[in-house]
Amino acid sequence: MKINNTFKLVIAVVVSELAGIIGSVFTAPSITGWYTELVKPALNPPAWVFGPVWTTLFALMGIAAFLVWKKGLNRKDIKIALGIFIGQLVLNTLWSIIFFGLHNPGLAFVEIIFLWFAILATVIAFARISQWAVWLLAPYILWVSFAGYLNYSIWQVNAGPLANTEQVAVKTVVESFGHSLKNVSLLSPTASQDIEINYKDFLDPALLAQWKADPSKALGRLTSSPWPESIEVESINKFGSGAYDVSGKIIDMTSTGIAGSQAVQIGVVKFGGRWLITGVSVISPEGNELWKEHSSNGVSFQYPEKLTAKYVFSQGWPPTVKVESGSFSCIETPQEKSSMLEITSQRLVDNRIYCVNVKNEGAAGSVYSSYVYTTSMRGKMVSVSFVLRYSNCANYDEEQNQACTSEREAFDLDATVDRMVQTVSWDSAFSEDTLSNQISKCLVLSYSGDKEKCDELLKQITDFDSCVMAGFSILKSNPAQCQTIDGRTFVQETNSTWEQALLTVNNCEAEKAFQTHSRLVTLTLKNGNKLIAKEPQIDDIIDIIRAAESKCGKIPIGTE
Repeated sequence: MKINNTFKLVIAVVVSELAGIIGSVFTAPSITGWYTELVKPALNPPAWVFGPVWTTLFALMGIAAFLVWKKGLNRKDIKIALGIFIGQLVLNTLWSIIFFGLHNPGLAFVEIIFLWFAILATVIAFARISQWAVWLLAPYILWVSFAGYLNYSIWQVNAGPLANTEQVAVKTVVESFGHSLKNVSLLSPTASQDIEINYKDFLDPALLAQWKADPSKALGRLTSSPWPESIEVESINKFGSGAYDVSGKIIDMTSTGIAGSQAVQIGVVKFGGRWLITGVSVISPEGNELWKEHSSNGVSFQYPEKLTAKYVFSQGWPPTVKVESGSFSCIETPQEKSSMLEITSQRLVDNRIYCVNVKNEGAAGSVYSSYVYTTSMRGKMVSVSFVLRYSNCANYDEEQNQACTSEREAFDLDATVDRMVQTVSWDSAFSEDTLSNQISKCLVLSYSGDKEKCDELLKQITDFDSCVMAGFSILKSNPAQCQTIDGRTFVQETNSTWEQALLTVNNCEAEKAFQTHSRLVTLTLKNGNKLIAKEPQIDDIIDIIRAAESKCGKIPIGTE
């Protein structure tokens, strides 16, 4: 049967595109999965480029085959040329199966060499029949040559185990971030914009938002010289699934050469196929030597082996760190009772909010203080507890008394604990399905257009407490305020949860209660403390108090 040229063109293009469709069956699942795990060369195009490019190339192949086919199948050279063409199509599909389906870049590279020679043979065979067909195949052989380079590079850099592959990717992110530091002047009026432009590809969106809001917390250049030139990675340690801790040095340069270095610790986590920096801590040279790693019950953290203080002593060191479910609450000790042996206060340290409980006990000329610092991290509550012994400065002679008093005034315990907290990690820290982790992943994915999902998650942030648990920055204000990445600000109205309020009433600890139209309930406790929580429904507190009065006695309640 004789086929007219139009049908020949359609058949040739469809057959060519069919090879691509078969290959895509193996390619598509890996593009968003296994392929994202690979370390790629600098010239590797974004994943979305490959689809349009291959679709175009297969169409050009089909047209080239048509130009040969239309000359007639009665010629032996045409039959041979089309046979070679079909052969290279098979090899093309086979490469996708090996690389993406079998996840074997090494074998795929061997196969792509055969594919390249098959394409070259096709070009030579077509050249004897149609020069236009040769020109249509030119982009194809050039692209496969480039693909061969990519294949070889990916094979070589990912030749080790997955852990080595991940470490290479982590190192690449940190070093690339280091090279961008000199581009951001922290004292410039445009510091926030410069941080966005230069750091957005390296930082977790939550950290990026914190640095933009307060550039003084960011890394960058403070003077024209010296300037931060790079980050030299010294060690990479895995502390969870897709999470690494990187130790290194920021290299400072001048026009005459290296001016010095600063120790730095960087947390890097994988979000939706991208490795991003979640935390950065610059460490003084003397401080870095004193800090050690500790792991217990699946939780690891760093702590100072000894405190840089002469008159303050740690007891039962290292601290005890716990990671538990819950929500942030802090019932502060009233100011009029601040001289009590037990004090609870809320403190803001470097954009993080802590509830700090201190119990003091005097013995043998010293004061023993038991501390519990509690804050939210990745949707969990992290607590750090320890005991310090403070010498009584009055027991020393005048010179030592002055030294002891000066040291006590300069001793920044909050900063030391905050640095410890920043190093806390646990196996499921970044894989648990908490709102904090969901939002972090969503903000990363939103760069590629998944904004609707991100907006839905952010709608779940409705008050100060949910904002804190989601990991957003706390502003320095009174009362405390939490600001989300979409610009909303929530004022702290409560210091406890509704569940804690229920427990307090049922334990007969409440002396009286007051209720507002906005569902805020203030419980004045028998010990003088005040607990403020939000009731789920209006008048819930009335029902709870009435039920408790049978065992607790009359509990007066006022309303707005």
